[in-house]
Amino acid sequence: MIVSNAGPLIHLARISKLKLLKTLFGEVVIPYAVKEEVVERGKEKGKADAFLIEEGLKEGWIVTVEDVDMEEIAERAGIEEAEAIAIMHARRKRCPVLLDDLAARRFAIGLGLEVVGSVGVLIKSAKEYKISKEEALDSL
Repeated sequence: MIVSNAGPLIHLARISKLKLLKTLFGEVVIPYAVKEEVVERGKEKGKADAFLIEEGLKEGWIVTVEDVDMEEIAERAGIEEAEAIAIMHARRKRCPVLLDDLAARRFAIGLGLEVVGSVGVLIKSAKEYKISKEEALDSL
């Protein structure tokens, strides 16, 4: 299991590598705020990645969790509230968190969490022979 923020889901969906998350981590947990951002608002804008992420939700390997108020923590850390929610959920579940934003990554690392980014997913996939090194590089 891994908890994800919006950015990595969008990035991986746009390069047709979203399902690598399912292969590597089994289950991807996202706060409801992340679902709103990537699926609901993405579909309103006609973004193809929104439909791919929604497919993962329908298939059940992407699941949502209720949001908790993290506005104060987010403000103090200089990150988005959805990022703070994802980080704190990962901390409670003692699992890695998927983040690309540098400030959010620093905050999560400061809490002792394992942080993975979009690039890290591609590298890990290549190392574990889920995709070829060439495919990983082309995706980058």
